[in-house]
Amino acid sequence: MKRYAVILTLFLAAASTSWSITLEECYRMVRDNYPLVKQYELNEAMSGFSFENAAMGYVPRITVSGQATYQSDVTAFPEIFESLMAMTGTDVAGLSKDQYKVQMELTQTIWDGGYSKARREAVKAEQEVSRLTLDKDMDELRKRVNQMYFGILLMETNLKANMCMDTLLVSNLDVAESAVRNGAALQSDVDNIRVELLSLRQQRRQLESSIRTYKDMLAIMIGRKIEDTEVFETPEPRIIEPDMNLRTELQLFDARIREIETQKKMLDVAVMPKFAFFAQGWYGKPGLDIFNDIMYNKMSWNGIAGITFKWDISGFYTRKNDLRKIEMSQRSIELQRDAFLWNTDIQQTQISKEIDRMYDIKASDDEIVRLRSSVRQASESKYRNGVITVNDLLRDIMNENNAVIERSRHELELLKNIYDLKIVLNQ
Repeated sequence: MKRYAVILTLFLAAASTSWSITLEECYRMVRDNYPLVKQYELNEAMSGFSFENAAMGYVPRITVSGQATYQSDVTAFPEIFESLMAMTGTDVAGLSKDQYKVQMELTQTIWDGGYSKARREAVKAEQEVSRLTLDKDMDELRKRVNQMYFGILLMETNLKANMCMDTLLVSNLDVAESAVRNGAALQSDVDNIRVELLSLRQQRRQLESSIRTYKDMLAIMIGRKIEDTEVFETPEPRIIEPDMNLRTELQLFDARIREIETQKKMLDVAVMPKFAFFAQGWYGKPGLDIFNDIMYNKMSWNGIAGITFKWDISGFYTRKNDLRKIEMSQRSIELQRDAFLWNTDIQQTQISKEIDRMYDIKASDDEIVRLRSSVRQASESKYRNGVITVNDLLRDIMNENNAVIERSRHELELLKNIYDLKIVLNQ
């Protein structure tokens, strides 16, 4: 029995242990749980395939083809020549009008004008743009996590203040009931305190319901259930470098500009000449020896090899306009970048000023709470001695409770603004 008692004690102790959850953990879990996170793997795989295809510009190309044709006329010796050959007893078969050919051709690029290299660079640039676009979407999740997380912290702080005020009201209710029994107070004093107590407990139920709702929404985002026993840790204030803007959008703008620069390189290689080695072999008729075919009209093996040269100069016709379009696209991205920095500077200034304001307010919060607590304690003493009414006492209790709530709200708003600024600057 003793052993079972020890096991039960350990189990109850483990069950009563509360686990903590941090803001950084929520950032990590929401990123891992976001459905689009798998898009990273898909983009990487697709870019890998495109890169491999772009690298195959110098891979030998082999084609097999065949044809069977019938012609209205064919090459032949003059009739007088055929007559002379017949006099010597030689029969000239001549080419047949039905002709056949099965061919294999090998082409090996010697120089493609830099197209393969330019295409590989373009694929890398496209992959970087895709990755940073996803990163930008992921950064937006942290804003939503901030709202949920600090909302829960604020409501839990209000809940604690509510419970502390509940204790104060119950204590003063006992004093009022005792005073009524001794004939030193009216029943209305007890009723007033009970009304405030009931109202306070209504607010508590609303707070508990809101906290549970926020936790459930955050649980969906991070991909796991949040238990009531889990404690949300208040994050520590962080040092922020105001001149260090690490936003993903800025990296994305740079990547898009690099992607456009690869388009310029593609224009350059489009007007370059291209050289290749080729070899053809075929079996059929007619072959390369046309006289042999005329004489015997038989199928034969044939082959040819050499170097080809190709230069498509049509790209020069549109090159000037294409370059202008690319430059305009690049300028458009630069303007978008400037507009983004402009908006970011406004956000940064607004949040920074709010942080400074919250620091100023926070400096006097502790003194306000201390003074409100002192006034409330004095009012409790005055009420016991019949100097003030219960309404005066309730007013001072409410003032102290509001001061405690405001102090907590200011502290959490300060922290939230700090972490919002971290997100604005991606620090």
